[in-house]
Formats: sequence, structure tokens, C-alpha cells
Amino acid sequence: MLRALFIFIVVALLSALAIWLADNPGDLTMYWRGYEIRTSFVVGVGVMALAAFLVLLVYRIVSGFIDTPASVSAFLEKRRQQKGFLALSRGMVAVAAGDAAEAKRYAAQAHKLLDAPPLTLLLAAQAAQLEGDEKSASGYFERMLDAPETAFLGLRGLFIQARRAGDREQALAHARRAFELRPQTPWAAQAVFEIEAAEEDWDGALKTLDREVSAKVISRDKARRRRAVLLTAKAMTAAEAAQGQAGEARKAALEKAVVLALDAVALEPAFAPTVALAARLCSETGRARKAARLIEAAWDVEPHPDLADVWLDMTDGESGYDRAVRARVLAARNPEHIESRILVARGAIGARDWTAAREALAVYAGPDATETPTQRICELMAEIEEGAFGDRGAARGWLARALHAPQDPQWTGENYRSPRWAPIDPMTGAFDALVWTAPAIALAREEKRPRMSEKDAGPHIEKADAPEAPVVSPPERAAREAPKAPLAFQPPLPDDPGPEEVDEAQEGERKW
Repeated sequence: MLRALFIFIVVALLSALAIWLADNPGDLTMYWRGYEIRTSFVVGVGVMALAAFLVLLVYRIVSGFIDTPASVSAFLEKRRQQKGFLALSRGMVAVAAGDAAEAKRYAAQAHKLLDAPPLTLLLAAQAAQLEGDEKSASGYFERMLDAPETAFLGLRGLFIQARRAGDREQALAHARRAFELRPQTPWAAQAVFEIEAAEEDWDGALKTLDREVSAKVISRDKARRRRAVLLTAKAMTAAEAAQGQAGEARKAALEKAVVLALDAVALEPAFAPTVALAARLCSETGRARKAARLIEAAWDVEPHPDLADVWLDMTDGESGYDRAVRARVLAARNPEHIESRILVARGAIGARDWTAAREALAVYAGPDATETPTQRICELMAEIEEGAFGDRGAARGWLARALHAPQDPQWTGENYRSPRWAPIDPMTGAFDALVWTAPAIALAREEKRPRMSEKDAGPHIEKADAPEAPVVSPPERAAREAPKAPLAFQPPLPDDPGPEEVDEAQEGERKW
């Protein structure tokens, strides 16, 4: 409506102007080089308007001819970029689809048409990786290091190449350069930390952890846990070094280990391996009361066999009766826990108090038992039966029962289990990956084993279960197979462990 009104007003004004000019025609006279040109005012204005239009038209035509090469060049450049980005997109799709030939072809087209090194070099490197040409892929990533805007991307690619090749030294070098370039990048910080920890470079890992906290790429709770594990590992190393020394050197090494272990306990006061190590070192350096307080505080939160071992061996030359008394004192702090009952039974067995030992395990092995006994409890009951009555038949019955009893918790990782804690998973090299839990490896093996009926099995198969195949410890297995040491972040583990799976617990748990 407003637009129509505006047009009407413009037409009305032009009409009024025309009427005014008709009422006031006037004359227009122009003198030029001795000539006199005389016409009406309206005609003169029309001629001047026509002349201005012709001049503008000629100007546009001439300027169009002048700008034509640039316009054509811009059109061709735009078309070339469109074709280049189309080739780049198709190359990325080919990479995602795993088509190495198509990815390589489109990568060459994109590199030829586009002036975008980060994208084209990355596509070319990925195409080379699909073809298995690791050398060419590394070459493309190294070319990215020449430009500041692509250097970090190149380091990322070189790090992945070194990790796949199993070259831990090169992977660490590339990860450190990337971490220096961009400290706020989580993958670079994590890679540096994991490799340093896998190589047992505890000091380097601690420095990297400090930088991670400063860059805020890790939470403080997670950093506190990692620091406690690293300090525990350093204390273990110092304690092992002290074993081969004597005199003042050994005393200094033990003091260093004590300080590290106590610092770790301050960060994780309920972490059993740390508390057990600190208590043992305190006991060796004459601080038995400090060791007792550490174990008691941790036992209140979560009883653990490592704590029980240190508690029972804390006093040299102690009688069996006194040890049994101390076992009951610690167990009273958490009396309903299974580890407390086992601790009392162990102390009573050491004192040859078979009645007290049997009562401690009554909830698992008595006539009114309400809980299923585990392997350790079955072994303790076998020792009680033989020690109390000399009944080897009953002892063998308990040992046979132990073969099928639920397994006790162990430090369990991926295809690995052991009664001893370690800061690094020996199978994968992962940091702080072992979890105190009942291993499920044997259960998984039983589930995968095909079941046969008695009829299908044949007459030579008895109803009683056959004994399990002998297990092979991780050191023996590693010595036999001699596998290549995997990276901490790329474990070459089998999907099905097989019957020779790792089991160190059988010997370690039976040595009281």
C-alpha cells in the first residue's frame, strides 16, 4: 500500500513539473564557435539528458572490456576451487569407506586444484595409510611440520605412525613436541605421561603430571590419585635399591623410601598397596607405632590381605600367641569383613588354637554356614583339619573343594591377575590399571567351552570333573613366546585367553 502511494506521489510530481514547464516554455540559447543554437527549454533539457545517457553507456562498455580478463580469471579460479573442494570431499568419503585407490586419486586432484596444504596433505597421508604405505604417510606428515599452522597436525600423525610401528622412543619424542606446542591438548599430555610411566620414568611422569594440572587438562582428584601411585612406585624402587646396600647407604635409601611412601599415604590414605608399603618401611626403620596407626586407619575403611601380611609380620621374634592377640585387635575394627575373619584364623593357626581358628571361619565352613567359602578359606580349613585332628582325608576334601570354590579377589587387569600390586599392568603397560576384584577369566573360559552330554562324551569320560590344565605364570609365558613389548596405549592382546591363562595367585596366597 505504501509503495503504491509512493509511486502515485512521484507520478503526480512529474506531471505537475511537466504542466509547469508547458505553461512556462522559455527559450534556451547556446553560442559555440560562432554558431547560435536556439531551442525551447524543454527540448534542450531532453537533449542534455540523452547526451548524458550516451556518455554513461559508452563508459560502461569500455570498462566492461577492460575488466573482462579479470572477471574471466576470477570465474575460472572459483570453478577450480569448487572442483578441488569436491575432490577433497570425495576423498574424505573414500577414506571413511576404506577405498584406498579412490582416496589416493581424489587426494592428488585436491592437491593439484587447491592451495590448502593442511587438508590436502592430511588426505594424502590417510590415503597412504589405507594402502599400507607408512613411509609415504610419514613423509606427508613431516611436510606438515614446515608450516606453523600445520605443525601440530603433523606431529599428531607422526605420533600415531610411531605408535603403530611400536617405536616408543619416537612416539615419546613426537608427543613431547606436541605437548610443548600446545600444552592444553589432552591427547599430547596423556601420551607423554603414559609412555614415561610405562618406561618407569617416575620423575618425568611427576613433572608431566604437574604440567597437566597447570594446563587444567586433568582434574585434581585424578591427579591426586596418579601422584599417589607414582610416589608409591618411587618408594618401591627406593626400597628395592636399599636391599642391595648396607650401613649408612641402606639407611638413607630406606629413609627416602619412607618419606615417599608417607607422602603417597597422605594423598590416598585408604589405598592398600601404598599403606602396606609405608607400614612395612616404617616398621623396618623402627617406627612400629606409626606403622600400626596407618594399618588401623586403612583397615577401618577397607580391609586387605596386604595390610594383614604387614600387620602379622610387624614384630620380630613374636610368639604365636601374641600374634594371634594382635590379629584379633585389628580384626575387631571391622569384624564382619571376610578379611578380618581370615586374619583371626591365620593368627589362631599360628598359635595352634584350632578351636578359635574354626570359630573365626564358622560363617563360611561351620555347620550353620551362611556364606560360600572361597579358595583361601577352603585352604585354611584344610590346614585346620589336619592340624587339629591329623585328618588328612578331611584336609584333602577341603583342598578338592578349593578347586571349584569362588576365587578370592586379586589384582586383575586385562588377561592378567596376581596377588601382588604393580603400578603398571605387565600385560598392557597401562598405568594404574590393576583393580582389586575377583577375576572373571576362568568363568569366561568355562562359558566359551562347548558343553557335551554324558552320552556324547563317550564312556571314557567320567562324571567327575577332570583337573584343570597347569597354569603358566606371566614370566614363564613371556620367556616361552618372547613377544614384542607392546606400547602402553596399544596392547596386542588375544581375544580368547585360552586354558593357559595367567594365574599367580595359587602359590602367592598359600604362603602365609
